[in-house]
Amino acid sequence: MGDASVADTDSNKPSPQSEAPSETDRGPFGGLEFQVSEVVERLEAGVNAHEAGDDERRREPRKISAGFFEPEETSMDEILKVLEELVLKTDPSCESAEPPLLPTDAVTRAAILSHSIAALFGRLERGHAARLGAHIASETSRWMAHMFRLADYSAYYHQEQLEGLVRVTRMLLHCRYPRYLEDGALAFATRLPCIYSCVASPLGVVQHLCRQLGLPLACVRPVPQHPRGRGMDVSALERLCEEDLAAERTPLLALGAAGAAPLGGGDDLVALADACHRRGLHLHVRGHSLALPAALPRDESYSIADSVTLTPGPWFGVPGLPTVTFYKIPEPMTANDHSKGVNPAGSREGALAALGGLAGGGGGAGALPLWGALRAAGARRLAARLAAAFRNARTARAIVAEAGLKILSADPGGDEPPTVDLVEAISRASACVTFQFAPEDSEKPPPYYDKLNSWLGQVLQREADMISIEVCETESHGVVLRYCPLEGAAAGALDALPAVLDAQVHVLRATAALREPFLQHVAALPCLVAAHVPGWAGLGGVRYVPPGWEDAAPERQDALNRQLVEALRATDGAFSCGEAADGRACVRFGMVTADTDVQELLELVLLAGKDVEDSSRELTDMTEVLKKGIEEAVADLERENANRLWQEGLLRRVPVVGRVVDWWAPAAVPPPPGRRLHLQHGTLQPTSDIYRYVQKKAESEPARAHSPARQPATDQ
Repeated sequence: MGDASVADTDSNKPSPQSEAPSETDRGPFGGLEFQVSEVVERLEAGVNAHEAGDDERRREPRKISAGFFEPEETSMDEILKVLEELVLKTDPSCESAEPPLLPTDAVTRAAILSHSIAALFGRLERGHAARLGAHIASETSRWMAHMFRLADYSAYYHQEQLEGLVRVTRMLLHCRYPRYLEDGALAFATRLPCIYSCVASPLGVVQHLCRQLGLPLACVRPVPQHPRGRGMDVSALERLCEEDLAAERTPLLALGAAGAAPLGGGDDLVALADACHRRGLHLHVRGHSLALPAALPRDESYSIADSVTLTPGPWFGVPGLPTVTFYKIPEPMTANDHSKGVNPAGSREGALAALGGLAGGGGGAGALPLWGALRAAGARRLAARLAAAFRNARTARAIVAEAGLKILSADPGGDEPPTVDLVEAISRASACVTFQFAPEDSEKPPPYYDKLNSWLGQVLQREADMISIEVCETESHGVVLRYCPLEGAAAGALDALPAVLDAQVHVLRATAALREPFLQHVAALPCLVAAHVPGWAGLGGVRYVPPGWEDAAPERQDALNRQLVEALRATDGAFSCGEAADGRACVRFGMVTADTDVQELLELVLLAGKDVEDSSRELTDMTEVLKKGIEEAVADLERENANRLWQEGLLRRVPVVGRVVDWWAPAAVPPPPGRRLHLQHGTLQPTSDIYRYVQKKAESEPARAHSPARQPATDQ
């Protein structure tokens, strides 16, 4: 930020003596800019900034191509107005005149302003900025470790959620492969590192890890899931480690989960940590259940994992907060022949260098938004937010269970008795509610229920705006619905959720119960053919094919069914026109209630189809009449032209000569009579009677106009 820019900002800002414009008058961006300008002014008063020379402020004209746009100097108010207009233009669903920004409280504004303040740290002297950043990072790490009950960890702050895991893995590679700093991937060419991940975990995590570090996907070792569905199978993990050691591979990292999406499942952290300790594996844990210690009124701490990743931004509901990775620095080890003759101290130095600021003060600027948010809210207020999120998840779980839906996730947590160990409570908690509409006693519902659950999710997203519902597709359970108050959604009141959910569940049950009778009735009716509509959650689709239309062109049948849908929608909006799996048009039946008579609906379709068929047949007959009449008219015209040529002679048809002949001897042949097509009889008739009627009417009009007007009778 140069002095010229600061001067421009100060010129646009009112003096302290003048009345400052309100945030309402300045708009949502203007109010924020006013606070940032005020903070910048206070910080600049304490910073020794060198004045820029005249040569730096002097602008030299640049020659640019006329085909490129170069912005002109603009005031800050104009820039904010342009930015607000861009926000409105890029949101097609926004109908308000104000930018669609979420309301901000004091904590959110502190986090946003901290980003602007962090940008000013670059103007400080390097040593000063390092000391300031180290102090901020140290304070933030102590606060976060105390809030989430972590002991003996260092912290690293980053924006990308997986960046901390990538750097920790790079640190492990430097520790296990001391020549990795010099040889790169050649260091583990003969002894491949192994990363263990549960098959139920997202595959994108290990893929991203391998891409960032240049590791082959052969390093990933999928671990089977526990038979009871609780995370990875620890015994299978130990067997894989033994196999890898026998194959001269290096067990490096195990990825654990605590309340991971989408089902909120977690590993048995105690058993997993014991197995990793015995096998020399680095255990990294991530998931929403790691927020549970801050919501529990306990003073105990834990350090069972070697590294954990916390996401305070979504947990606190504050945008712009960094992700925090707490880690332990491992002792240097030798794993292959390349490590012989290497100083262990050098290996540790390489590991610390690979962290890129994990152990130093380089993360101070990154920790500043979280530092400001913690200062603005206080630990108690933020812990209360986490407790309210777990409480909302428990309330939502009770509502879903009362509605009769199938719950797939474990208890959200937050109400554990004091006798339960803290690590065991984290392992059991899911921090979310995952559910679906499914038949009883079914492990994975039929594919049709995936459509019903997708429909339920869309309806809840539209009508139950008090919570944020996510529609997820899983391999073991199909389409499921997930509610997690720790993912940035505001924890609102759930009073209206039971009524909305019950109404939709009744519709789902009625539709699922009537679908089979609907298909049976369709199969029994000769004029209706069942049509499979992909992604349609209603009763299904049918195609109306009346007798005699079996061999008709597909285009005619599609047109008939589209006309049928238009006729049906005039009486009931539940019908719609859809496209079947074969690309043909069909009549779609929507969701129904328990009192719906399926046979009556099909009879309505048949009656409307009969009317549309009759009108279509009349239209077809009319088309045939028009076609026949046009053919007769063309034949009459050809015959009259031949007769006229015979009567008038050939010379009258020769260009130029014909005009002379007409002038010398006008033709005595009368003009051809006019014709009209009578649609009711389908015959051609002369228009002479119409001409006589029009002529007679025209002659009677003047006589009526000249006749004396009749005077009304008056009393003498």
